[in-house]
Amino acid sequence: MDWCGASAKFLLTAVLMGGLLSGCTTIKTEQMAGSQTLPLLGKDGVVPGGKYLIRPGDDLDIKFYTAKDYDEAIPVRPDGFISMQRVSDIKAAGLTPDELSAAISKAYTGKLSDSSVSVMVKSFKGFRAYIGGEVAKPQVIPMEGGITVMQAIYRAGGLRYTAHPESVVLIRKQENGEPKSYHLDLSDQAIELGKNDMAVALQPYDVIYVPRSPIANANLWVTQYITDLLLFKGINFGFSVNRNYNSGDSSDGTF
Repeated sequence: MDWCGASAKFLLTAVLMGGLLSGCTTIKTEQMAGSQTLPLLGKDGVVPGGKYLIRPGDDLDIKFYTAKDYDEAIPVRPDGFISMQRVSDIKAAGLTPDELSAAISKAYTGKLSDSSVSVMVKSFKGFRAYIGGEVAKPQVIPMEGGITVMQAIYRAGGLRYTAHPESVVLIRKQENGEPKSYHLDLSDQAIELGKNDMAVALQPYDVIYVPRSPIANANLWVTQYITDLLLFKGINFGFSVNRNYNSGDSSDGTF
């Protein structure tokens, strides 16, 4: 593959895409999934049944029951691994603390007389989301506890008078890194009706977009908007997007 050519086409597409974002005014929300399958935030600020998964940037406190010389206070690297004494790097991202404890104990089996270990997450630096579009202050939002999409909008200064709250778009990263878009109705009428959209829980790396109105091809728009965030705002949440969605080249890239 000609990577120079691919990069040039990618940059050209991104420049053209800037015009598409400012010019398109219709999001066909019927092309998007609704909120029916999205986790809701409970009254206690927790998503019922949710498990915490370790993420890059998290600070971990690792303590052995008996081999205290091997205790560590370390961050999870950007690639999701941690480095410890006498063993190969261990994948931490995507595991629960208990699962990582088991992986570390297994790595030290045969090297220590007692490899029992506990893992505690001391800080959650990987928790952030982005909100943009017709809000007062588009921004990256640090997540220090449970928060709904609606609460995130309030944190961003609320809706502009030009906003179209019936067609809010939530972009969520799937397990394969690809983005999936959801349509949320956060209008006054939806609030009066008590729709579940009001209680949808924000997750790390979510992107919320509040439009003025829709875009002809919702799926293409999602790719365009994420690329815009990456190139022009420098926000990287690890989405996998098609570099050449306008050229027919199927090459993918992770950003």
